This record gives sequence, C-alpha cells and structure tokens, in this order.
Amino acid sequence: MSESHLPAPQPHALTARAIVGGLVLAVLLCGVNAYLTLSFGVIEEGPTIAALFFFAALYLSRRKITTTEMVIVATMGSAGGSFGFISNFFAAKVMATGESYTFLQMLGFGLATSLIGMVFVVPLRELLVVRESLPWPGSRATHGVIHSLVEEGDPQQPRYLLLFGALALAFVVGNDDDGYALWPSAADLPLFGLAAYGAAVAWSPFAIGGAYLMGMRTAVGFLFGGAILLLMAPHLPTPAAPHRFVWPGIGFLVASGLTMMALSWRVMVDAMRSIAGLGGGADADAAREPPMLPGREFKLFAVIAMAVGIGMLVTLFDLSLWLVALLVIVGGFIQNVIATRAAAQTAFNPARVMGILLQGVTAAAGGSAAGTNLAGAGMVAGSGAQAGNLTGDMAYGRWFGVPARWQFWTQLLTVVPCAAVSAWVFEQIAANSTLSLEGGDLPAPVAKMWAASALVFDGSTPLPAEAPTAMAIAAGAGVVYVLLESREAIAKWLPSSLGVGLGLVLPIAYDWAFFLGALVLWGVFEKGLKVRSLTLTTVAVACIVAEGIGGILKPVLRLTGLLG
Repeated sequence: MSESHLPAPQPHALTARAIVGGLVLAVLLCGVNAYLTLSFGVIEEGPTIAALFFFAALYLSRRKITTTEMVIVATMGSAGGSFGFISNFFAAKVMATGESYTFLQMLGFGLATSLIGMVFVVPLRELLVVRESLPWPGSRATHGVIHSLVEEGDPQQPRYLLLFGALALAFVVGNDDDGYALWPSAADLPLFGLAAYGAAVAWSPFAIGGAYLMGMRTAVGFLFGGAILLLMAPHLPTPAAPHRFVWPGIGFLVASGLTMMALSWRVMVDAMRSIAGLGGGADADAAREPPMLPGREFKLFAVIAMAVGIGMLVTLFDLSLWLVALLVIVGGFIQNVIATRAAAQTAFNPARVMGILLQGVTAAAGGSAAGTNLAGAGMVAGSGAQAGNLTGDMAYGRWFGVPARWQFWTQLLTVVPCAAVSAWVFEQIAANSTLSLEGGDLPAPVAKMWAASALVFDGSTPLPAEAPTAMAIAAGAGVVYVLLESREAIAKWLPSSLGVGLGLVLPIAYDWAFFLGALVLWGVFEKGLKVRSLTLTTVAVACIVAEGIGGILKPVLRLTGLLG
C-alpha cells in the first residue's frame, strides 16, 4: 500500500479489552467454522467478522475504539476462524479409515502444526510483507472495513449486526433440519419432476451471507454446478442425491486447482526465489524497519516450538522422525510460502490442492497408508491456518503501523484454546452426524477430496467402477475451463471455476441458495437499491456467524434435553 493511502499516525496501545475480545472471538469463530467447513466447504476466515463484532460490542464505550485494537482483534479472530478448517483433516481420517482420532490426538495435532506454522511466520513476513510490495486483496478489504468503522463510526452497524444475527439464529434453530421444526429448512422445486433429483433451494443464512462475500461470479458458479448435477442425476448411482457421487467434483476441483497453480508459475518461481534469498532486496524504509522478533527471542521460540511440535507428531501419531522433518520443511515452510504468495497476488489460496500434493509427498516418502499420508493434508490445514493467515494479517497491521510482534504474540495466545475447541466441536459433529466418503449427513467437499486421495495413495481400496471415467472427464473439463478463465476478456463472462467445482460436491439446494443469496444482496440491494457495501457486509457477517452458532447449538440443546 502506498504511503498516500496510509491512515494518519496515531498512538498505539495494546489493551486488555482487545486481547480478551480477540480471544473470545477466536474461540467462537473456530467453533463456527469447524461446523461450516464440513457443511459448505467454504468459510469466512474471520478478520472482518471479528472486527465488526468487536466494534458492535464496544461502540457505546466511553473510550474510543482504536485501529490498533481493531487490528489485534481481527488478527486473533482470523487465527481462530481459519483454525476451524482443520476439521476437514479430522473428517477425512474418519472417511478414509473408518476410525476417528482421539480428543488428545486432535488437540496435539492442532497444537503441533500451529506451533510449526508460527515459527515460519517470521521469515514469511520478512519475505512477503516487508521485502515485496504485493497487492494483498484480502488484507486490503479488511483494512477498508477497519478504517470505515473507526473513522466513520457508523452507529447503524452494531444494530444491523444484532438484528440480523438474532433473526438468522432463530431461523436456524427453529428449522426442520434437526431444529424445532417450526419452518422448513429448504423448499423443493416442483417443476417437471426435478425434485426427485434433488432440485431444491435451501433457506440457509450462511449461503446468503457467504455468497455476498465471495462475489457474484462464484455464486453463478454454484448455480452452474447445481445445474450440471441435475443433468447428470438420472445417469448416476444416486439419482435422488447426485452430489453423493463425489468423483466428478473431485476431478474438477483437483485439476482446476493444479491448472491455476501451473498458470501462476511465475508466482511459484518468485516464491522459491524468496526462499533462496534471491528475490528483490528490501527498500530503504524496509531496511530500517526493526525485526518482528529480535534474533535471540526468535531462536529461542523456534527451538521450543519445533521441539514440542515435532515431539507431538512423532509420539501421538507414530510418524517417523524423517517423515515429520519432511512435512515440516515442505508443508510447514515451502508450501506456506507458495500458498501465501498466491493469496497475496491473486486471492486464490490453493490449500485444498496443496493438501493433496502433500499427501503425495508423504506417500512417496514411505507413508502411503491412508491414515499416514493424510498427515500431509493435516499439515497444510494446521500450519497454513497460522502462517498464511497471520502473514496476511500483518500486511494490514503494517499499513496501520501496529507493531508486528503484538500481532504475533496475541495470535499465539489463541492456539491452545482453539485447538481444544476444534477437537471438541468435531467430536460433537461426529457423534451426531454420519461422515462417509459416499453419502453421509454432511457434504464435507474438502474432507471427501482428501479422503479419496488418501485411498488412491494407499492403493488398498478400489474406486467404484464409474469413478475413474467420471474423474477423468471432469478433470479434462477443469483444465479447459481454467485455461479459458485465465483470459481476461473471457473470464468476466464465465462463472468462477471454484464455484463450479464446489457446486459439484454440494447438494443442489445449497448451490442454488448461494446463487439466490448473491442475487438478493449483491444484485438487488447493492446494485439496485444502492445499499452501502459496509452495511451488506455486516448483514452477511451476521448470517454467517448465526448459521455456525446454530449448527453447533442444536446438538448441545439435544444433549441438555431442550430439543427433542
């Protein structure tokens, strides 16, 4: 960000209310996203959500909210929100092996991979934030929200957040999807008998809010993915639920992701040059910037974190020291540099595909068993949640002039509670839902992709007869689609490939709910009625968080006897 766009300098203070608020929101968003990522395959990682909730909670405080406080809260919220993504790793283990990790194993894996990821944040920031001037589109969006809230102090946003959050939560808890059954959670489309093939629209607050934040192109991609499922349904083994035949979606997602990475080869090369220290040198201002952690402090932290992390992976998961060292180097550092740089330049984070690549690396190094090669995907989920997201958070923190070490140490505070929450929430999900590669109660597209890959690398479980052909055709379509999408003149007329791919593994009702949400919020309210983007972001955030809280709350209500 150029100097002319930086906010006016202001005194910085690390306050107790920001730390406590950030910790509470990190735990909340971790639990919410642990549920949402298995329900929809996409999550909103949390910085904007945390900033909005903190602003709403303290808007009437006598002490003015500062940008420093907002940055700290957004950083901690981002850490917790992205931590929820590790549920895909836990679910993939169940799908591939039929057995779940114990609570202690899930807690240990979350702690181990997080500590390893935190070690690599220090060089990542130096390489990608200080030394290079990258666009950071996601960080810019968070910067804009924080700047608008603090500078403009819109009094309506807290009210909108409370109102729409309460309405959405009431709807989720009261629907007939394991709720009080006061109203339907979806509506079939009784046109030409298509309901028999899964044609429906889900009344999902998350789909409405998530679609707005993802954008119209992605939402149209969901629409197309659902339409393709509908066309394929009569010819599939599961015509009433075509999304349960996951192989076309897996083929499309993997091939399109790999093609995106291949087309971004310059980004990958630059990332490797950065690793080797061959990238462009720091400018004069960056050269004068003090290090995030002093040398001795960083070395001490790195030694302790690596020892604890590697020790947990070896003892709790029976992985060889050689295999763990390989995962640390390739998964903890190299893939984080590549994935983070890609997100900084293109807003495309290849975590889903990177997980499969790390599974392949693990299998090639002698860990071919499904339960073992999945550790590669788990390393991406765990270390990436800390390293990649914190690096992006440090971009807007630097623009606001917040000391990077404050962001580092406050994010570290979230690791233990979030690891415990993610493990506990997954236990509740597994106890109340069936997790299966073919079928199951939750779509879990990322988990299914990793589980299917684990079985392929394992070589012990044959694929269904129709699966190889379906995957090959969809993979070819994915490659061609991304090649067309890479041309700017064509891309604006094409639905997003990510939306199409996820649309092939989500129920049609969810696919079309995403499209409907984007059509209403983006098309009607923003473009038609000229409602402010900040207001619609607040509404979207309220819907997203309410769906996640509702999804977690319903099994808790059943356990306490308040819900039959």
